[in-house]
Amino acid sequence: MPFSSESQDLLFEVWSRNDRAWYHEKKDQIKTYVTEPFVQLMRDLQPTMLDIDPVMDCSEKRIARVYRDARVIGNGPFFRDHVWCTMGRGKDMMYGYPSFFFELSTREFRYGMGYYIPAKETLEAIREMILTEDKVFRKAFTAHRKQKVFTLTGESYKRNHFPDAPEKYWDWLNRKTFFWYRESNDESELYSETLAEKVAEDFQQLSPIYHFLIKAENSWRSSQ
Repeated sequence: MPFSSESQDLLFEVWSRNDRAWYHEKKDQIKTYVTEPFVQLMRDLQPTMLDIDPVMDCSEKRIARVYRDARVIGNGPFFRDHVWCTMGRGKDMMYGYPSFFFELSTREFRYGMGYYIPAKETLEAIREMILTEDKVFRKAFTAHRKQKVFTLTGESYKRNHFPDAPEKYWDWLNRKTFFWYRESNDESELYSETLAEKVAEDFQQLSPIYHFLIKAENSWRSSQ
């Protein structure tokens, strides 16, 4: 079943109440309106994702839980106001491979591809490929400029560390992380039966960029 207003309403309720008893009372509804739509979305996306990368993990275990890890929440809320799924190689968010993602919150939804935190070696490999104008990078750079769906964001150096490089590459060279995303609060799109089809079509536009990042990863991981 697709996402619905109940999906976002339940996320808001469980987060704002921050009540474990209420959560357990509504657990079946949360499964029906939040978890199961994520499961279906990932199943629908899987053919496209495996076409992009045959060894990509698109399993349901990559769907985040509504409740937060009790070991790290401290005095914070027990529950999240957003849930996400990821599709990619490996399981590590920090210093791992790039991943595609879809995220639902109480207010909006967003999806895209990139890193949580890339490894230092990854950034070095990315910059080397940019500075040498590797053909896989050039294909990725062209794909980024041609597409009109995703915004490139992520933390950058406060000053330009590569003044001698071509100016058009400065934005990429000075990034500490890479994150392409699209954000929307269009309920007609989110609740549509064709959401997965739209997301899959958009993800295909990121394929050349993903392959560039994978090449950068493999350039140093293969020697470890």
